[in-house]
Amino acid sequence: MQCLNTIRTSALRLHGCAALPIRPRIDVPCTRLYRKSTHRTIPVVKRPCFDLRNVTVIPGTDCHSRMITWFMNTHYWPREPSVIGLWLPLSSPYLEFLTAKFSHSGERLIAMEYLPRTRERKMIGLTVANRVYPWMVSELEQWGHVTDSLPERYRMYFCAHCFSSPNLFKKYNVDYIYDIEVLGTSAEVTGQGVGKLLLQAAIASAHDMRHPLIQVVAVSSYAAKICEKCGMTKVWSMEYKDFIDKCGQSVFYPRSPHYTVAIYVKYFEPGKGGQVKCKPPY
Repeated sequence: MQCLNTIRTSALRLHGCAALPIRPRIDVPCTRLYRKSTHRTIPVVKRPCFDLRNVTVIPGTDCHSRMITWFMNTHYWPREPSVIGLWLPLSSPYLEFLTAKFSHSGERLIAMEYLPRTRERKMIGLTVANRVYPWMVSELEQWGHVTDSLPERYRMYFCAHCFSSPNLFKKYNVDYIYDIEVLGTSAEVTGQGVGKLLLQAAIASAHDMRHPLIQVVAVSSYAAKICEKCGMTKVWSMEYKDFIDKCGQSVFYPRSPHYTVAIYVKYFEPGKGGQVKCKPPY
């Protein structure tokens, strides 16, 4: 009987008092957020830190052929505007031939990033340069005449048009042009200065080898910005929509922001001679 009276008294006390306010809360991975709180913490997205000081540029050899082939098929061709603008399939024999050419020939420079956590090196950028002679322009056009695939044919015509329109052989009175055909980085380091580092190394290497004229066909707006930062001169430009076929229709389907192709050059006056580096005092 005494227990029942105790329970009845406790119930009357709970009924007479007001309920305590309970603040709902939301559990997130970073911290607990209260809906009525004025200070809220935004969850921080953890991204891998990139340090340009961990990037080194090394010359490419035949030992890096597999690495270059992987980079071209994974990072370069799927983002190259003159390839995706023509709807050129990545498995085409023409791209396979170019990949094999860039992997085993030409003057190659590779950007390698050192990962301190795993103590490994990762390829994040590539430049490939070759000499272009005047007879190669007509050869490209002849190969385009006998090519069945329209995207491959139009890209050959496009490359020949970019070489012949500025007429740099006559303008600068040179026998050949040192053409940087490949200038690309992986998507994860875009805008971090890797492309500028590669192009500066390529220009310095070309100057040491006494090439009179360096050329970059900037098929993307990113490559154009890199050339301007490296002090190259813009000598010719064309919009992709202006490149038409024999019926007068545009053959490219450009994607933003890559609507223009431009040619940038760096000319070394032979009369000035080579620059001798300053030696440390003894």
